[in-house]
Amino acid sequence: MNPVSDDGRPGPEPGAARYYVRDAAEADLEVVLTTKAAAWREAYGKLRDESFFERAEATLERQVEHWRGQLADGRTLWLAEDTRGRCVGLAAAGPVQDPPAQGPAGEGWPEVQLYLLYVLAEAQGSGVADALLERSIGSADCLLWVLAGNGRARAFYARNGFSALGSPVPMDGPWAGLDEQLMVRRGT
Repeated sequence: MNPVSDDGRPGPEPGAARYYVRDAAEADLEVVLTTKAAAWREAYGKLRDESFFERAEATLERQVEHWRGQLADGRTLWLAEDTRGRCVGLAAAGPVQDPPAQGPAGEGWPEVQLYLLYVLAEAQGSGVADALLERSIGSADCLLWVLAGNGRARAFYARNGFSALGSPVPMDGPWAGLDEQLMVRRGT
């Protein structure tokens, strides 16, 4: 387990909250995915109406089954928990899914994609997101999609070596009306 202090420095400061990042087990899935739903409410509450969150939360059982299959296939879901064992964040990464049509000139796409990284507001700024990113992708070249209007997330990824590539792309389905931005990291 990787301890992280409130200010993101290695090791705990006296009186600082401590968080640990570890692989999620099948028994953790409901709690981890409930944490994801809570993080969505915090991050996107001003962008989506209540019915959006209710519909997403109603799929919890299907999400658990999906991740149960992913874990059985060798995929990993990481969780961050505090010293009381409460989940405060999660991340998942793996092979690139549906790479964009064209890669940067002369270079292919990275082989790794960060699928998700969410941290509850109470743990933001603590170094937990950095620890989850390190655990999930390390120093690998990577691509990800981020909500274009999520300045905090975009700044976090930029600080970790990601650059926006191309223009934001309109989203569809339940996310219609918002745009997502492709970000790529190479050679860190």
